[in-house]
Amino acid sequence: MSAIEHPFMGKVFVGSATKVGTLKEKYAAILMADEAVEMEFKGARDGMIFTSKRIVVINSQGITGRKIELSSFPWKSIAAYSVENAGATDIDAELKICGSGWGVCEVQFTRGTNVAVVCQAINQKILA
Repeated sequence: MSAIEHPFMGKVFVGSATKVGTLKEKYAAILMADEAVEMEFKGARDGMIFTSKRIVVINSQGITGRKIELSSFPWKSIAAYSVENAGATDIDAELKICGSGWGVCEVQFTRGTNVAVVCQAINQKILA
């Protein structure tokens, strides 16, 4: 089975779990009034949030990182996902989410990120 890459982004390094609100200046403008941020991940430049309504991947671009791409993936459009935890020689863990109409989005976490917690959060949204 061949993977279809998400047309709007390549692989993004989203780092590890951080305090909710750390990247608020990058995503606050796109949140809906009744939308709550539930989990947040921060890498060196990029990040990702899980909200009550969607996953948002934050991809800082360019030399300065001032140009920011925000990709929004509603929970209702996520059909499947896979995770790969960091092995003995790997420096990162990976999450691939597959969505209806947009293909596969791949993000990388810092080694040591508890991917089981990430899986449980996704399960609660897409399997409930």
